[in-house]
Amino acid sequence: MGTGRKLNRYEQRMTCFFYILCAFFICSCGGNKTANKEKKTPLAAELPKDEVKYVKSIQLTSPGKDKMYAFNEEIVIGFESKDRFPVDSAAFYIDGQQIATAVKEDRSFTYRIPEGKTGNMTIKVMAWHPDNKRGIATTTIRVKPDQAPAIYSYEVVNVFPHDPKAYTQGLIYQDGFMYEGTGQYGESSIRKTDMQTGKTLSVLNIDSQLFGEGITIYEDKIYQITWRSRKGFIYDLKTFTLESTFNYNSEGWGITTAGDHLIMSDGSNKLYHIAPSTFNILKEVEVYDHNGPVDQLNELEYVDGMIWANVWLTDRIVVIDPETGIVRGELNLPGLLPAADKARLDDKDDVLNGIAWNAGKGTFYVTGKRWPKLFEIKVKLIPYGR
Repeated sequence: MGTGRKLNRYEQRMTCFFYILCAFFICSCGGNKTANKEKKTPLAAELPKDEVKYVKSIQLTSPGKDKMYAFNEEIVIGFESKDRFPVDSAAFYIDGQQIATAVKEDRSFTYRIPEGKTGNMTIKVMAWHPDNKRGIATTTIRVKPDQAPAIYSYEVVNVFPHDPKAYTQGLIYQDGFMYEGTGQYGESSIRKTDMQTGKTLSVLNIDSQLFGEGITIYEDKIYQITWRSRKGFIYDLKTFTLESTFNYNSEGWGITTAGDHLIMSDGSNKLYHIAPSTFNILKEVEVYDHNGPVDQLNELEYVDGMIWANVWLTDRIVVIDPETGIVRGELNLPGLLPAADKARLDDKDDVLNGIAWNAGKGTFYVTGKRWPKLFEIKVKLIPYGR
């Protein structure tokens, strides 16, 4: 450069690029220093607050775990705390909803159980202690109705023939025909019959490794569940052609259609509300009468907002509110099948099972496993006190 020679075009471009690169480097370094400095000095309002510390400080003294209570009964929700955890205040919860608060001296709250859903009820107490500490204690109780079910009587209005080899699991009346699902390994089927003659018009036998259970009709499809395989089938109502299968995570006993969804039983005291398209469980309801849980719920029929259910191995049909689980009524049919016919039954499980509703006539069709007869009955409520 000392010669005074002018820079050529290439040298001019390189010199310009060098100065630009230096300027960019200086600005970048300064910006990073500013950002780092700002990160190290947050505003006071942004400083983290002390976190709540949950401690094992309290325990419930009442009610007892899984104890049974009835609607309208009063329960005392009581708790005690350890000496080293003084209580500033406390809150009481039923099924996740707060129902009361307590000041320092209070250690209990009296609660009257309202009429609502039967079954398990969760009780929780949360206590606040100094230094942002909290204690939680929970328990569950069981709730039953405070009134006995209404009692129904019946009158037989018709008797039809029934296949004495059919181990009845599900029964549906539609458009003048009876649709039936049968059980037992190697004998399970769905069938359509002429009620007047008892003749089988259509039949589809399922895999001999499967034990057929309840059936229902939803939007011109027959839904069939099985006992322990956790597998169900959907058929075309007219042709009995298999269209699809579905799975579930329990035993399958009874099933019925309730408006836009299905309701299924599994032999326990639970009813499962099911989405027909996915067979996902929408909700579960526990069934109780005034004595406690009613299990062995088998064949189901939905009638005017209520579930009529056979109680397995009995002559009892219970009428259940599917939203609350309350048994609203019951129908007992010990003498329905004549003694001479009953004497011909071979097995102890050849019992009452199968309920179908004829909405047009307001009558029920009932039968039993391997019974030779199907009965049409008219049901009426027995007046209170009789």
